[in-house]
Amino acid sequence: MTSPATITDPAATNRLTYDDDLFLRTRRVLGVAVVNQTVWRLPVPLEPRAVQALHRGLADGPLQRVVRPGRLPGARARWSASAVSLDPTIEATPVRDDAVLTWADRQAQANLDPETGPTWALAAAPTVSGGSVLSFVTSHVVADGGMHVGALQAAVAAAGFRADGGAFTASGTRRLPRDGERIRTGLVADLRDATGQARAAAAGLRQAARQGPVPPVLAQQSSDRPRPGPRSDDAQPAHPPVVVVDTDAATWHRTAHAAGGTANSLLIAVCTEILLAAGAATAGMPVRVSIPVSLRGKDDLRSNATSGVSIAVDTTVTPAPERAGVVADMGQIRSSAAAEFRALTTGTRVDTLGPLKPLMQMVPDAVARRAARDATAPLCLASNLGRLPAGFAAPLGTPATSVLMRGVTQGLTRGRLRQMRGGLDSWWSEHDGVATLVVLGLDMDRLGEPAQVRAAVETVYARHGLPVRFW
Repeated sequence: MTSPATITDPAATNRLTYDDDLFLRTRRVLGVAVVNQTVWRLPVPLEPRAVQALHRGLADGPLQRVVRPGRLPGARARWSASAVSLDPTIEATPVRDDAVLTWADRQAQANLDPETGPTWALAAAPTVSGGSVLSFVTSHVVADGGMHVGALQAAVAAAGFRADGGAFTASGTRRLPRDGERIRTGLVADLRDATGQARAAAAGLRQAARQGPVPPVLAQQSSDRPRPGPRSDDAQPAHPPVVVVDTDAATWHRTAHAAGGTANSLLIAVCTEILLAAGAATAGMPVRVSIPVSLRGKDDLRSNATSGVSIAVDTTVTPAPERAGVVADMGQIRSSAAAEFRALTTGTRVDTLGPLKPLMQMVPDAVARRAARDATAPLCLASNLGRLPAGFAAPLGTPATSVLMRGVTQGLTRGRLRQMRGGLDSWWSEHDGVATLVVLGLDMDRLGEPAQVRAAVETVYARHGLPVRFW
């Protein structure tokens, strides 16, 4: 079942949702910050005035918010409009075309602070070939993928590059209400919120007791892996490898349909096969794949409005040796995912965590720190960002030739990465006939080097007849 609703609506009162709070605690308690990044390869020379116009649009948009703590125990933190932002970084030195990913990695380390600001960063540079690159980074506390895209679309429209406002309509609000405009922020409001949270927490505990234990997903998953022991390099920074590959979008869709699937089910199959090709999962046993699901509505100003489901992907070994490691049944993926999506959106999904979210948002940091010690990353995360809106794919007025979208964890150590026991994270999107897949290797032994990730991707793409163009 879905979690019980709190008395007050975070979208109306500017209170942090559970997911907002989760990413905030990850930063505050564990010392790791999650950001979302988009990088555009543009076929035209860098135009600083266009970058500055886009920056002004972002500075007047919904990302201009910071966290203000509740003043009473149990009251959720709230959002407050902020005037703090970083100036756009406009570099003069051209970036080599084969070094764009290195440039993107550097931009992804922007120092963002959701409690004091800034919460987003914009950077651009020319390329040696005469084009340009643009990077947009947002704190995940402030923006999930939907808000990241919507805020950029609104800024594109405000800059005059497109007539539409994207995710935020002309009649809707593009920014967060300022204190006193349409929200209450005093002690009485905090008391009401704390009372509502306490009631929601009690209701959640009763619901959790009624529903009993949730049947586990019978598949290979990160929590099955043995917990690693301490190593001498545990405190050293981790740099998990990332590989970005473009392919023809029409070929991707044809391949999916020929196998009885969709673009999404092919993504799930490809990511599962990458794990198998790298030896990070075992063929013949199902693999658990985690799939983010957007619950964002029109003119929805929540920072995070994403949930997720998990399915078990069949990896039965076929009699033909050359088919070993192939996910043969795309229909199984499609039907399993559809059933989970339906259960999520109709509120019939049985969820261990859901009923406990109001309580977890109330616990102090010390309790959250102890609970996070055993946290694991997904063995396989397959995030389908879909077809990018035209305005988002052309942030300065000219359509990009390729668009990278990904999540980045700042401050990650090698010890923490090993403790997470993940396999891979992936993000897929398409625009103007190009389908782009970003694969992040989390298994330090099997997917710990760029060459290992790239080799596995090449093997799987060749198997499906998908041409590759690596960044």
